[in-house]
Amino acid sequence: MAVRPLLLAALLLGFGGIAQAADVPHLLRDWTALNGACRGGRGDDPATLAACDRRDAIDRRLAAAGWCYGRPGDAGYQRVWRPCAGTGR
Repeated sequence: MAVRPLLLAALLLGFGGIAQAADVPHLLRDWTALNGACRGGRGDDPATLAACDRRDAIDRRLAAAGWCYGRPGDAGYQRVWRPCAGTGR
């Protein structure tokens, strides 16, 4: 499965702590891949659950770095990662 190398990389990198500005493009790329694996996987597959857990960990790192997924009132298809309004980032 293509997601396994990505999960291994996530484990090796240790998705803890606050993201630095240079980390954001990599985190966004990893989040996108993991989100696809999470949403497209079987609910009873441990690899799917692991992808969702890793994606959620990246969510927290991006949020801590001042990034938001969509804006209030956005429909799901409109949501993209962007610097949060009012963060000055």
